[in-house]
Amino acid sequence: MEFLILAGALVVGFIAGWNGRERHAMNTIHKLLEEAEAVEESADKPERMRLERHGEVIYAFTDETDTFIAQGSTLEELDDAIQKRFPGKKFLIRESNLEEIELKT
Repeated sequence: MEFLILAGALVVGFIAGWNGRERHAMNTIHKLLEEAEAVEESADKPERMRLERHGEVIYAFTDETDTFIAQGSTLEELDDAIQKRFPGKKFLIRESNLEEIELKT
């Protein structure tokens, strides 16, 4: 009789331990995935910018903080300056902004 009680306790302990290990592993995986998604979203999120033309020079500023990004006399020169200063970062420009400074036909 004592053997059956001991065997039952071992089986219940084994099942409880197995389920606890599985739950811990799943929680760890979910935390890692959430952290990876947060890093990915912050890294790949393009920043909005606006352009202003003063004479022959085009200036780029961030939309949110109005911080200077770069300047150039053509879009290609401006793009080169932005890539030198912010390698790998992506910026968005609204089409209406390009039309305002007469760069879009």
